[in-house]
Amino acid sequence: MIFGLDFEWLADPLYQSWLFEGLKTTLAITALGTILMLIIGIAGAAITHFNVPVARSLTIIMIDLFRNTPPLVQLFFLYFMLSDLGMTYTDATTGERVPLLSGFACVVISLALYNGSIAIEIIRSGINSVPRQTVEGGRSMGYSRLQIFRWIELPIALRMTIPNMTSNVVSLIKTSAQAALVAVTDIMFFSTQIALETFLNLEVMIVLWLIYLTITTAVVLLAKQIAKVFAIPGFGAGEVQ
Repeated sequence: MIFGLDFEWLADPLYQSWLFEGLKTTLAITALGTILMLIIGIAGAAITHFNVPVARSLTIIMIDLFRNTPPLVQLFFLYFMLSDLGMTYTDATTGERVPLLSGFACVVISLALYNGSIAIEIIRSGINSVPRQTVEGGRSMGYSRLQIFRWIELPIALRMTIPNMTSNVVSLIKTSAQAALVAVTDIMFFSTQIALETFLNLEVMIVLWLIYLTITTAVVLLAKQIAKVFAIPGFGAGEVQ
């Protein structure tokens, strides 16, 4: 007992295994979501930067659609509505029709789209912040527009936007807790199960809070190190809070 709180359940091997499995799932969602988010962010920023016909309009629609709607609504749409629209397949074992996308896949995709739409704007603003003289220097060296983007604008933009991108990743981690609502066995899911079995809601939520705090703090500290390693003199990445 600590301050009248009961944490003895943490010594139970079953609950330990549940928390460990849930943590692995949460980290997997975070890793895959972040990778896809960055891919979407870079691709979308490139499309808008080069004013690619049709694709630019579609990208702008995507940004407005996903950035301005609740991520939970987007998750429920992927998880429930796509099945209603016929995106299913027949399970070879049971012969039943099952959703084409699993709950885990829906969570990763919804987070990638939501935070990816924000990443597009973050990277685009970074590209627009690259000094014109630097771009002109690339042109004077005979670089094509694509080469200037690949070797000058994008690398500098990514470094300059590390603080904002870090906040976006932290947002992704926190939003991943909604995975439990579509039966994905993440850390939130198992914590809820433990609370239901032990009736120690406060104690379980304190542990859950500390787990998420540890994950996000580790991400912020890692981002600070990345900012230091890839810093370019004259192009500060800013301070990661």
